[in-house]
Amino acid sequence: MSYLLLALCSACLVGIWKFGLSVYRGKVSVYAVILLSALGAVPVYLILGAMQGTLEIDAADVPEGLLGGALNFTGTLLILMAFARGTVGVVAGVGALYVLVPLAYSIMRGEEIPATVTVGVALLAAGLIAFYAPHARAGAGAERQGSRAPILLALAAAGLYGLAIVVLDIGSLQSVNATLALSQIPQIALAAGILLFAPGQSMRGVTGRAVAVIAGSGIAVALGNVAFFTAANEGDIGVVAVLGSLSPLVTALLAAIVFKERLARSDYVAFAIVIVGAAIVVA
Repeated sequence: MSYLLLALCSACLVGIWKFGLSVYRGKVSVYAVILLSALGAVPVYLILGAMQGTLEIDAADVPEGLLGGALNFTGTLLILMAFARGTVGVVAGVGALYVLVPLAYSIMRGEEIPATVTVGVALLAAGLIAFYAPHARAGAGAERQGSRAPILLALAAAGLYGLAIVVLDIGSLQSVNATLALSQIPQIALAAGILLFAPGQSMRGVTGRAVAVIAGSGIAVALGNVAFFTAANEGDIGVVAVLGSLSPLVTALLAAIVFKERLARSDYVAFAIVIVGAAIVVA
């Protein structure tokens, strides 16, 4: 089906975005990263909307667009903090569990969930436990806290991203591009405000290359979001979200190639469980 292909394309593009965000972890303010990513995304939504004649937005959809943007801002802030403390592959893998929220939303709407989806969801939950347990058993004190932090941050980000998907899906029935463009306003406003007025925050370290990489990542996620919500409007949002959760494969692959990151054997097993769970859902 066409919507399944769109969902797969979205997963690839979102995976590229997450990797792009991680490139300057610890080198550039997380708020600068969010700001540049959002600024890269806005023109994509406006251009696509103008080309398709779909920039109209119903006034009733404005709250969903703004709330979805605020949720995405907070989720991106947490995922960047997780990237700064842990490996890209593990953080991206745990972040894939955002899919549980849209699936729950599908159930609440009364959509029939096949037995295979139930099995897949159970495997996704098992993957979370497999990711978390080894890190939770790490040494005591600061070392233990440091090992748990990226997992917990990524888990919180997953919940916020999942909620944002549901909210934006509700608001994108009139116009996908207009709603997504609207969702960038809170991200730009909050990030810019913090950079301007919060003590210790600045654009330090933002080189021309950093702007290109981060804004380019914003372009990738914008295209991925358009593909995702177009697919969600055509098919089941739960299934589309599960396919979108395959994005960590792309992020982990890029991290392995560029950063030479190595995951522990248990991390590979847990990561595989998450992917298998997603595959079973759409089988």
